[in-house]
Amino acid sequence: MRFLKAHGTGNDFVVLPDPDGALDLTPDLVRALCDRRFGIGADGILRAVRQDGSWFMDYRNSDGTVAEMCGNGARVFARFLVAEGLVAGPKLSFGTRDGVSEAVVEGAEIAIAMRRPRLLGRGSATLGSLTLTGESVDVGNPHLVCRVPDVSVIDLSAPPVFDPSSFPEGVNVEVVSADGRMRVYERGSGETLSCGTGACAVAAVLLEGSNGTVPIDVAGGRVTVTIESERCWLAGPAVLVAEGTVSVDQMLAARPL
Repeated sequence: MRFLKAHGTGNDFVVLPDPDGALDLTPDLVRALCDRRFGIGADGILRAVRQDGSWFMDYRNSDGTVAEMCGNGARVFARFLVAEGLVAGPKLSFGTRDGVSEAVVEGAEIAIAMRRPRLLGRGSATLGSLTLTGESVDVGNPHLVCRVPDVSVIDLSAPPVFDPSSFPEGVNVEVVSADGRMRVYERGSGETLSCGTGACAVAAVLLEGSNGTVPIDVAGGRVTVTIESERCWLAGPAVLVAEGTVSVDQMLAARPL
């Protein structure tokens, strides 16, 4: 099976070209491909499928669950489509579970247009021994943005504990300091070096619901978020780093139970 490996500010993905949708992408196969020791290793899977005459980004978290949207994944997906000659740039569009995404490719940087973040009110989550309150934000997927003095001291080694009645679909939890530094625990993936929708959620909180442009520093680099009246743009680098083939049967057979 052919694959490509890519990342957007360190948020890394396995890209699977599957135009006919012939691949049986089971949760176990996703987990195996994303395993950093027994597979290829990634925060998630981007499967490229043709649907209704256009390309569709079928995104899966590394634990095998399906997610509505992935901002960095969408930027990587746009890079893949242009690099493979599947669409013409610099402007393009493709489908996601959160609707049609538009992208603009300008050299090393790719900007993706997403829905405007919606601030939903206060929420809380427990990270390690610390319970934090923050702003619940909808960016097509659920987020909780918590302001902290120092992001480096927050324990993101285990999934956050939260009230499931507040976040019935789970939640991505971002911690952000006043200087725009962000860390994130991604639902279904754990702590990642970057989260595109999380950066958009953080920008919405820092801008207090207003329009504007905010640079967000994540562990894997910097992204820039511009919030407009009707949508939100996420801009930053997206890199294809390798391609090859993987023997699925051998990989699954050798993976420990």
